[in-house]
Amino acid sequence: MTYHPELLFSRYERFWHWTQALLILALIVTGFHVTGFVEWLDYELAARWHRQFALYLVLLWTFTLFWLLITGEWHQYVPTSEKMMDVIHYYSKGIFDPFLTHPFKKSRRRKHNPLQRIAYLILSVILSPVLLVSGALFAFYKNWHWVGIPSIWLEDVAGVHVAVAYAMVCFVILHIYMVFTGKPTTAAIIAMITGVAEVEDMELDANREYQLLVVEDDAVIALMIQGWLDAGEFRDGDAILPVKFSVTHCDHLSSAIKALAQNTFDLIVLDLTLPDCDGIATLRHIRAAARDVPILVIHESMDDNLQSRVIHEGSQDFLVKTHLSRRILLRSFRFALERHWFLQGR
Repeated sequence: MTYHPELLFSRYERFWHWTQALLILALIVTGFHVTGFVEWLDYELAARWHRQFALYLVLLWTFTLFWLLITGEWHQYVPTSEKMMDVIHYYSKGIFDPFLTHPFKKSRRRKHNPLQRIAYLILSVILSPVLLVSGALFAFYKNWHWVGIPSIWLEDVAGVHVAVAYAMVCFVILHIYMVFTGKPTTAAIIAMITGVAEVEDMELDANREYQLLVVEDDAVIALMIQGWLDAGEFRDGDAILPVKFSVTHCDHLSSAIKALAQNTFDLIVLDLTLPDCDGIATLRHIRAAARDVPILVIHESMDDNLQSRVIHEGSQDFLVKTHLSRRILLRSFRFALERHWFLQGR
């Protein structure tokens, strides 16, 4: 297993992260003084600083929201269940095993694992808005009569604000703990300071049998592909794709969709012309049934317009049957798997 350094976090992301961390810590300290938990500062001074830090944090979050929308980085925080149980198992047991690696592989396109995404969702959708609204209400309670809010609610608003503030404190403590569970322990800190992290290289597992679905109504082509992938002997070109394949053949779209519903595949070879479907519609149906599986389209003849369309529809490559060879097929398989790994962050 090899790694390479890669810039994951931009300058603004690092500025946002550390500025937000300092402001939240400042709010926690001043908040403890306002609630009387500690009394190192004068109450009025602590309350004034608390309001100022909160205002700075709101400005930071507002600008960051704008930045996320403009750059498209908001996609990094969309919740996903992919590898969720693997990540939970790793954090519950795996972090104590020095030989076990994290199941989630970071990339520039996918920086946060499923648990991080859920945690950030809770922080941004629940904790932060409730803190801001309750804090603003508490700060301007003298003006509640202007909008018809009864003053008797003051104790409840203060209680909500303090309760959610303590939830934020728990989040910060857990976050700091999780930061040091990396391997090495300072990896996350260094990455957030420099922006550079060690990212695992894509390596095809030579000990694993990859699952290939061939959707082709021509039995000769299907047998030829299966014969090329026969791992019984070493052939020229095996170094290009040093892995084993188990081939499943379907000659109709309907049977292919059924196979996709019942099994998990690593790669699909698809002929667009099938007895029960033809053209781009064939690719769209397969894509709908297997959105996370790379697809190679094979066709009778070279058609530049069709080639452009299938690439736009999500195919990894467009191969002409009359030009097929074992070496071309293996190269396409490898590049499709590696490109898919890069785009998906594995």
